[in-house]
Amino acid sequence: MRRYTILITLIILVLIIAGCKNNEPKDLSKFEKHLDDTQQKEEKVKDTLDKLDLEQVHKLKGQEMTDDNKKEFNELQTQINKKLVPQMEAYEKSAKTLPAKSKKVKKLKKTYLKGVKEKKKRVTDLQEFVDLCNQSIKANEDILDYTRLFEKKRSLMEDDVEKAKKNGSKEDVESFTRKVENNNKELKDTAQKHVESKSAEEGRKAIKTHIMPLIDKQIKDLNQTTITASSVNEARKNAIEMYYSLQNYYETRQETMNISDKLAGINHKSLLTKGKDLERYDRHFEAELKKLKS
Repeated sequence: MRRYTILITLIILVLIIAGCKNNEPKDLSKFEKHLDDTQQKEEKVKDTLDKLDLEQVHKLKGQEMTDDNKKEFNELQTQINKKLVPQMEAYEKSAKTLPAKSKKVKKLKKTYLKGVKEKKKRVTDLQEFVDLCNQSIKANEDILDYTRLFEKKRSLMEDDVEKAKKNGSKEDVESFTRKVENNNKELKDTAQKHVESKSAEEGRKAIKTHIMPLIDKQIKDLNQTTITASSVNEARKNAIEMYYSLQNYYETRQETMNISDKLAGINHKSLLTKGKDLERYDRHFEAELKKLKS
């Protein structure tokens, strides 16, 4: 009786295995049918990449930004965010819904999804790179603006000092100019010692721990200085605004250092330049599909 039970069990197992094998071709057929639709979505991603003219990214990143290429980078970011990324998400979503029930087709799907993940990573890297380039452009423009504002306020301060001299406010003028000169020298020496010719990380720390507290101290000191002449008071006002613009300058310097670090962390050689760059991530899948079909 026990022998018959074992025999029946073996027969059932054979039938189950045979049934699974018979289901594999059907399962693979369903997979490939859905795959056609998924690959059509991928073609949209490739087509968009080709139209973005990404060869220009590699040329522009090493050049000084002009109004023309700044506009091009802004347009590129818009196209990536509004068109390429949603297309990539639609492609990924379709890939995740590929039907797979049998063991081998499930394994095939897993291999395909691994390739999709790599493709999405390349698109994300491209998006991040272009976004960082635009952040860098904006930060450098801000630095230029703060530098101009600093020079403007310094010029106004010097004009006020000259007026004060003509008005006979000699004591206030000498006290004020001596203080500003000392402040400027201290700032210059501190920047040369702690910020200039340092690594980005050391520069960031130095700005936070040395430059910003020093400027705060100098502003506070100027505010507390007793000045009676109105023209010297105007000079003090412009000097304080000059130091505020300097604070904004150094804060933005910190930002550019952060951006530079992030840009350095991206492998420029791996950035996408055309749609066919995505095809390399299908090699393992195509080999596995060919083997399964044979």
